[in-house]
Amino acid sequence: MLYELLGAVRPGSLMEIKEVIKTVGMQVLTNGGIVRGINNWDTTFLPKKTRKHQATHTQGHYFLMRFDCDPATQKIVRDTLGVDPRMIKFSVVKMGKGKLEDISRVKGDADWFQ
Repeated sequence: MLYELLGAVRPGSLMEIKEVIKTVGMQVLTNGGIVRGINNWDTTFLPKKTRKHQATHTQGHYFLMRFDCDPATQKIVRDTLGVDPRMIKFSVVKMGKGKLEDISRVKGDADWFQ
């Protein structure tokens, strides 16, 4: 299955953001999945103030990752991000209907800001 992960990491250290993305990517790869692409969307304001892990956030560093994996691996990724104190928000969405024709045309990058 093809999934798209949109995440918001607490802004600050670029190293923290890289570590979060590397953790997710390694989980996908070690469980037999494929990472199609990663996009850095930089720091921007959250839609509203968000309280997570005993802190209030107004900004987040957004990233987008597209990956192929089985549903069990996707659950592992969601569970890991849910307890990571560096994460503010995230959403994992299944793309396509699981058919090869639907997902073969999807590229790894998402150039929505151009």
